[in-house]
Amino acid sequence: MIFEVDLHLEKIISGKHQHMSNFDKLSIQLDEAKKAIEFAISKRYQRVVLIHGVGEGVLKSELEFLLNRYDNISIQEANYNRYGLGAMEIYTKQS
Repeated sequence: MIFEVDLHLEKIISGKHQHMSNFDKLSIQLDEAKKAIEFAISKRYQRVVLIHGVGEGVLKSELEFLLNRYDNISIQEANYNRYGLGAMEIYTKQS
């Protein structure tokens, strides 16, 4: 089973987010990603797809930095036919 998490702001928070700084937007997205990974690990999901979108690549780079801190996961591009270039797939290594 794949645990799929869409990190687009409109999927995470309700209401207007145009007034928010880019830093605040990115922080919310990274917090959501971290909660999703921690949840997936605790529930023993083996695969997680984080949908980050294409954009300028800032969120993707920050996600890679965040995820590289975990010893028990590996990262790769998600299925191109399904997600295009806007998602990464994370495999959790359960002990």
